Amino acid sequence: MSFFPVFQEGDGIRLENDTTISLKPGYLYLIDFIFLGTAEADGYMQILPYINGSPRLLYSFFAPAGTERNTSASGSFTTNEAISSEAQLSFRLTYSSVTRNIDLSGAVSVTPLQRY
Repeated sequence: MSFFPVFQEGDGIRLENDTTISLKPGYLYLIDFIFLGTAEADGYMQILPYINGSPRLLYSFFAPAGTERNTSASGSFTTNEAISSEAQLSFRLTYSSVTRNIDLSGAVSVTPLQRY
């Protein structure tokens, strides 16, 4: 999933590339996300966060699409994986095999909560 910054304060959180958010070391971070999608009727989408290339299944969100075909996925979690070194955050989208295409929009917010 590709990202672009809407607003940014400071340089502790930045886009490494269009799919990866870099988190400056030394902080506990709050990650919030919401995604809205239009899938095929009775399909689904799943949003799965990755930190340092590893999936975080506990924070994933499975969103079924009903006959109206619109679905949403949202979540919030904290991570301390950037306490001692920079961490890389990304999200991956999966959807049902019957879905030919999915229109997706959304937002990710990253907030440093505590400095270590």
